[in-house]
Amino acid sequence: MYTNPATGEVMTTEAATFTIKTGAQLLEYRPTNPTEMEYFIRETVGLMEKLPDVMLEINGRRYEAERAYIAKKQTQLAHYGRNNVPATFARAMADTDAQDELEAWHNVKAEYHYAAGTERALRTKVNSMLNINRAIAAQFGAHR
Repeated sequence: MYTNPATGEVMTTEAATFTIKTGAQLLEYRPTNPTEMEYFIRETVGLMEKLPDVMLEINGRRYEAERAYIAKKQTQLAHYGRNNVPATFARAMADTDAQDELEAWHNVKAEYHYAAGTERALRTKVNSMLNINRAIAAQFGAHR
């Protein structure tokens, strides 16, 4: 859970996941007329306003998972070191013991990168829709 200090809004993991899934669905949306284009632009911009909080929430979980992995690995390394296990073997055993934490960390990292990619793709699509919308408006002389 992440609380935005500027606005006081709370972003939960569930809300972050829902926002990213909605963004992925919007990427598949293909408007066929100016009205649908306006709807798409409004919905996407509204969603993009939530994305900074989503990214911060995911990033918080990412660093939490990284700290858990490092703590587990170092704890196991110290354990094997105290028991006079050779250093190379101790590192290998510590890595093996910390596999669950490493996998959790990598999963959250992948989620973060997916969210960042979705945000970039949405921004690109909105900008292209705005350009198309401007071209349509200019064609009909609506820009005056």
